[in-house]
Amino acid sequence: MAATPEGKLRALHQALAARPDEPVLFADLIREVWGDQPPASPLPALRSLVKRLRRAVPDEIVTDASGYRLRTRTPGPCQLPADLPDFVGRERELASLEHRSRVAITGPPGVGKTALAVRLAHRLRPQYFDGQLYVNLRAFAAAPPVTAQQALGGFLRALGVPQAAIPADLEAQAELYQQKLAGKEVLVVLDNADEDLVEPLLPHAPGCLAIITSRHDLPDQLRLGVLADEAAHELLEGMRVQGSAEERAELVRLCAHLPLALRIAGANAAHGHVEDYLEELRGDRLDGLEIDGDTAVRAAFELSYRTLSVEARSVFRRLGLQPGADTGLAATTALAGHDPAPQLAELVNAGLVDRVGVRHQLHDLIRLFAADAADDDDRAALLDMYAWYLRTAHNAVLKIVPETSLMTEPDLDGPSLRFADRDEAGAWLDEEHANLVAAVVAAPSPYAQQLADALRIYLHIGRFESDKALVFQAGLRAATQAGDTAGQSASLFGLGMSQWTRGAYRDALEHFAEALELARTPFAVASIRNSAGLVHMEMGEMAEAERSLTTALEIRREIGDERGIGSTLMNLGITHGTRGDLRRAAEHIQECKEISERLGLLNLLALSLDNLSVAYFELGELDLALETSLHSVRLHTSQDQQRALANALATLVRVHAERGETEAGLAVADRCLQVAKDADHPKTRIDCLVAMAVLEPGDARRHALEAVELGRKIGYEPGVITASILLAGATASVELIDEVLGTIRDTDSLMDLSRALLVRARLTGSVHTAHEALAAAEERGQRKVAADVRELLVTLGA
Repeated sequence: MAATPEGKLRALHQALAARPDEPVLFADLIREVWGDQPPASPLPALRSLVKRLRRAVPDEIVTDASGYRLRTRTPGPCQLPADLPDFVGRERELASLEHRSRVAITGPPGVGKTALAVRLAHRLRPQYFDGQLYVNLRAFAAAPPVTAQQALGGFLRALGVPQAAIPADLEAQAELYQQKLAGKEVLVVLDNADEDLVEPLLPHAPGCLAIITSRHDLPDQLRLGVLADEAAHELLEGMRVQGSAEERAELVRLCAHLPLALRIAGANAAHGHVEDYLEELRGDRLDGLEIDGDTAVRAAFELSYRTLSVEARSVFRRLGLQPGADTGLAATTALAGHDPAPQLAELVNAGLVDRVGVRHQLHDLIRLFAADAADDDDRAALLDMYAWYLRTAHNAVLKIVPETSLMTEPDLDGPSLRFADRDEAGAWLDEEHANLVAAVVAAPSPYAQQLADALRIYLHIGRFESDKALVFQAGLRAATQAGDTAGQSASLFGLGMSQWTRGAYRDALEHFAEALELARTPFAVASIRNSAGLVHMEMGEMAEAERSLTTALEIRREIGDERGIGSTLMNLGITHGTRGDLRRAAEHIQECKEISERLGLLNLLALSLDNLSVAYFELGELDLALETSLHSVRLHTSQDQQRALANALATLVRVHAERGETEAGLAVADRCLQVAKDADHPKTRIDCLVAMAVLEPGDARRHALEAVELGRKIGYEPGVITASILLAGATASVELIDEVLGTIRDTDSLMDLSRALLVRARLTGSVHTAHEALAAAEERGQRKVAADVRELLVTLGA
């Protein structure tokens, strides 16, 4: 029995936590809290204790009919920067902001807006258990600002949305963001914001709060002024600045009471005699001259800069040029041309550079000062860093997708990072992702278009849709200005791939056509035609798909591009299979499999196995189909390619369905639907629903109807055809099956012809139609369909 009120509260929490998400009976809770000596009215006493516990813990305590149940809440993400340990003053401002429903902090640069916002956020953090989101929108930086789409992408990833499931357009991103915040308590800090960009980022949920900082006026703002005398002196004392009270007062005046200037001045004055520092800071100005903020800040920067070593000055200037929000040590090494660790330490001590974990960053004002001081050698060093990013990004992407090839021809000789395995390469790409995008946007030709080309496959398989548009538009812009036709072609190709992923097939084909006009190498032509063939295939235009892919294969055989030969063989095999030429399809895909095994291309091997299993399925060789499909799923799982894994799982569901293995099929279907959802891959959901219509005959109409509607929505014609056949059978609609047969003949999707004819024969009892179905199945080697038709003919007495 717990004796004290705190002990009773603890005992109640432990009893509930021992069985999370399960109801614990009232009687059991009373016994755990009071033992053999319950109060005279135990239920009211228990209710009172539960009320106290609800206020004391973040977990949700739900009342059930016979007891209470504890739902454990997991703390949400915390993206807040570290709070300043020497933050001073601003108590009046903090008190006025703490209870507002929306916080807007505005003021001139260097006045301490970010520091106040971060201090406030840390103070409020316990009230926002579900997460604290932060983004520096860089609206006033020299480099390109963070877009609303980029910011929303970062927030959605932090809130648990897989990258592949993040929508491509801003409106859909904002809608998903609000859905993720609904019913939650989340704090959102929008730092250095432009009023025009913040609207999509503001949380609508009543339990959430936004803190915004900006140099521009905002509604309901707190316009932040400079530090009061007392706070300014407290800051200098905390930095151990010596000297008399008069000298410190003059230092405060010369720094215009601005926290940024005071921190830099204090970092320098703390290392020497304050009177000497003051003499240098005064320069030729009259003592009585009124000091404005810009003059004070620049004077502090200038004096601090002059005290640096020559080497540290060089690193400082170059850090001001690089376009990313921060830099890692390896990138800074490429920028400096040597190990910059001693100079970075010197810059941190001088208050000019902030260390955040293992990375370094500059305040926007300091960055501008550093960039203004840069010379031609510094600007040449920036190009060296762009080249380093290009080489290292290529190495990383190649480690993850060995099939990667470039359409541009960059110089890949020179310093770069090498990666031991896929995980190491992926970790580097994740860490440097924002800087890589910023580099493409800021870099001149040829680095912009070549880096965009190097990132193409990474952005494509990672589903970084909003970044794709930024990257390839920047690459196209740089290449066009430089008259680089190869770079233009590569960037247009990237834009086409972006449109393809979004389901904008016609726009994708237009970009591919433009890219083809500018392509200058057989390799580029083959790459574009191969992708165009895939788009035509997904649109159900099989004849056009075969023509495009056949041309790509011929070119790749001529130039001896074995990797390209393998992928085009597989794509052409799929086209042949869709058109009903199963044997030819299997031959092409088998050759692709052999090339993949020989070259060690595991991604391509996994894809070829998936498509081989489809061919075996259609040929009625169900044991081989199952074995091959299981192998494909295992390989895809190890390669962490979620969209391809979803496709392979859909194939496996279909094989289980055809084999009559309902339990196994439904188990795989659950996994397939979840992976497809996480990867934002509706095409696979359609294929899975088609298989589920076979697995669950009682729900066939529902599954088939959903597949048809979704297929029409995204323009996935092959899925619509297959699902419509099942829907016609489930609804006994001769009109629908006749419509499907017309579509099959119009689109040349002949693999489904025998199945559609079989359904029509079942619905009409037509022996003639059944014989047509048998002929179509036998012509294409579809043994299982042929067996089903023969069974029907026996039933019909033919």
